[in-house]
Amino acid sequence: MKLPTYRKTKISLAVLLALLIASILYDYIGPGDYRSMLDQLYDENGDVLENPPYPPSKDYILGTDRDGRDNLLLILDGLKYTIAAVFIVSLARVAVGAMLGIITETWAPAIKAFVKAFFLPFHYVPLLLVAVILMDAVIFPFNEIPVIVKIEYQLIVLFLLGFPAVFFFTTDLVKEISTKPYVTSSALLGGSKFHILRVQILPHLKPHLILLFVQQVLQTLQILMGLAIFRLFLGGRHEEKIYNTSYPKSITNELAGLTGQNFWTLKNAPWVAFSSLGLLLVIFILVIVIKNEIIANMDRQTEQSGLSFPKTKQQDIKEDGDNITSAKFIPIKQKVLDQ
Repeated sequence: MKLPTYRKTKISLAVLLALLIASILYDYIGPGDYRSMLDQLYDENGDVLENPPYPPSKDYILGTDRDGRDNLLLILDGLKYTIAAVFIVSLARVAVGAMLGIITETWAPAIKAFVKAFFLPFHYVPLLLVAVILMDAVIFPFNEIPVIVKIEYQLIVLFLLGFPAVFFFTTDLVKEISTKPYVTSSALLGGSKFHILRVQILPHLKPHLILLFVQQVLQTLQILMGLAIFRLFLGGRHEEKIYNTSYPKSITNELAGLTGQNFWTLKNAPWVAFSSLGLLLVIFILVIVIKNEIIANMDRQTEQSGLSFPKTKQQDIKEDGDNITSAKFIPIKQKVLDQ
């Protein structure tokens, strides 16, 4: 069996790692502080030429925001918070959800019914709506809650939003693998549950958990962007006035927050919002490339090994539709009634 090389995955991970390193190093060896604001531009006579935000130029590659701050430096500063938050939340979901799912399905399957009954109401409520309800009071700008406490609370909420899906996916997958002939044969020969789990279930479970982690990264990014539209930025927000107009600003400058706080500038100064939104789209594309390559290699390995795993309802419907041909229909002669 030819082992997959994961070339696209390696390239995408290298780009993401380079972006993360650049954001971390910015605090130590980066150019001027992004907090330094560029005031109004004047000509030789002292007349005002232009007010911020300034469009992209030779000095400011991505332009400036409404405060006259360099968009490129803002993005470099906040990128590490976006990547770190998404990675921590996704890893915690998969690690805790998969571990509890394996333990539940292997040693206490009866508990799954109670857990499912508890989380069932949340299945019909959009995750973004739940996140907004849980975060709104805590992220309010005029409370005395420290920023680090707000970040910890938001990470916990984001973790809880994705935990049920990971838990039930793991229990269903472990149950499906446990019905395979080689697993049942091992159990009949006296293999312990721990031995079967370690030797026969986990090797087939690991690729699915890796794919699940990538999917959780995409979902967490989507929720962060949705929260930013409601001005629920990571770490909270603070209000500032520019030309007697108050508007919320992200404290951490993470990418979703920068996009949300500048969303209304898309019409008059599109470069302000598109600077952070463009990088978010790049991250989305890189993660999707990783996900697609993992799925392709998993499908190839499944075909070569002869194993099959649960398919989604959409896949079953598509396959049933593809199998419908005219040869499977029996023609019936129509009998015309006499008038």
